[in-house]
Amino acid sequence: MRRTLKLHLKAALICALVAIVLSLPLLWALQLPGWQGWRPELVSPRAEALLSVLLALWTAWCVVDIPSRGLKVLIWIATFWLLASGLWIAGLYGFATNSMVPLAAVGLAGAGALAFSFSPSGSRRARWEALVGNRVAPEVFRTSIDERHLEDGPRTEILAVVEVLWPGSPIDEHQAWGSLAERAGRAAEHFQKAGGYLERCDGEGVRFVFGCWGGEISPTAVVEVVNEWVKVAGGCVAITRGECVTGVGYFPTGARWTVGGVPLRRAARMAAAARGYAARVVVEDTLAKEVGEAWMSRRLAWWDFEGERILLSEIVEKSGDASPDAGEALRRWDRAWDAFWSGDWSTAENVFGALAREREDDAARIFAMRSEAARRQDLEK
Repeated sequence: MRRTLKLHLKAALICALVAIVLSLPLLWALQLPGWQGWRPELVSPRAEALLSVLLALWTAWCVVDIPSRGLKVLIWIATFWLLASGLWIAGLYGFATNSMVPLAAVGLAGAGALAFSFSPSGSRRARWEALVGNRVAPEVFRTSIDERHLEDGPRTEILAVVEVLWPGSPIDEHQAWGSLAERAGRAAEHFQKAGGYLERCDGEGVRFVFGCWGGEISPTAVVEVVNEWVKVAGGCVAITRGECVTGVGYFPTGARWTVGGVPLRRAARMAAAARGYAARVVVEDTLAKEVGEAWMSRRLAWWDFEGERILLSEIVEKSGDASPDAGEALRRWDRAWDAFWSGDWSTAENVFGALAREREDDAARIFAMRSEAARRQDLEK
C-alpha cells in the first residue's frame, strides 16, 4: 500500500506542477510587447504566485488522495468557488486582487488530479476501501495491503484467527449496549494497530483475522497483542491458525471482502471452551510449542473438533516476566493434570485445590471442583 501512496503523491505533484507552469506565466504576460489580451490588476505578483503554488498543491493532493469520487469533485468545485468569491469580495473592499491566476492554477490542478483519480491506477485505494470498509484502521490499511492482490479472485491463505469474548455485560440494557460499544471500539483500536482485520463483532465478542492480503505476523506477536488486551479488558481469547478462503463476496449492499473457513469455526468453539475452563488465552498445542521459548503455557484439555482430537493449552505468562515460582507451579499443574486425565481424582483434587488457594487460579479451582465431583461419583458407584 505504500507504493500506492507514493504513486498518489507523485501524481499530485505532477498535476500541481503542470498547473503552476501553465498559470504563472499569466502574471507576466502583460509585460510582453505584443500582448493584447486580458490585463489583470495585480497587488503583488509574488504574493499571487505563492498563492497559486500553495492552492495548486493543496487541491491536487486532496483530489487524488480522497477515496470518494463525489467528495473529490465537491472539494475541487468548493475550492474554486471559495477562491473566486474571495477575490470578488476583496474587490468590493477596494483591494485590486481580481487576478485569475490562482483560479487557473486550482482549475488545472484539480482537473488533472481528477482525471488521474478516475484512472485504474488512481482508483485502487478507493476500490480497496469500498471492499474493506472501515473495518481496518487507516494506518494498518496503508501498511498491510499488498496491492498485487487487488485483482485476485478467492484465494487460500494461512491466517491467524483471534476470537475474543467479553468478560460479561451489566444487567441494565442501556448500560450493556453502552459498554458494548465502548469495548468494541477499544478492541478495534487495539487489534487493528497490530494488523488485525475485524471479521465479526456482536454482543458476545469480536473476531479478528491476522495475515490478510499477503501480510505476515508471527504467532509470538499475536500472543503479545492478545495478552495485552486480556490484561486490561479481561474476558478470554482463543487463537488458532489454518487455511482460510479470502476474496470478494457480492452482496445486495455491494461487493465486500470476506473471510471464511474452518479456523473461524474452530476459534469460536475454542473461545467457548476457554470460558468453560476460566482460561484467559487458549491456543492449540502446535501454537503453544511455537511460542514456547517466549511464553509459558500449560496443557488445558483434550478437545474434539470435526473429527480431529486437539490438545488445548493456556498461555500463562511471558517467560521473561515470570515469577520465581512460576516454573514450580507449572510442574505441579502438569502432575495434577496427568492425574486428572488418568482418573486419579484424589491427587488431582488436592494439587488443583492447593494451586487455586495459593495463586488464586480460577482454572485450577474449576479442575479441583470437577475432580471432587468425579471422586464422589466413583464413591457412589
